[in-house]
Amino acid sequence: LQIAGVPFDADRQLARSDPAGGAFSVFHLSGDRIVAVEAVNAPADFMGGRMLIGKGTAVDDALLADPTVSIKAVAKPQV
Repeated sequence: LQIAGVPFDADRQLARSDPAGGAFSVFHLSGDRIVAVEAVNAPADFMGGRMLIGKGTAVDDALLADPTVSIKAVAKPQV
């Protein structure tokens, strides 16, 4: 289990992958920003989530929920 961030300001949670599979992560979001991540056997999700938390990057919920999409690809394009 790896945890980054603090979910106090989160207004929702989003699961990535199925916990029954043994590897998954739960992202806590406030608006379109990740404020915390809890990852079980998902080091790429943890590292990517930690990076996105630190940068305050806006993310796309649909992409974040899709485990076939790279965690780096979930960031919304800056306009």
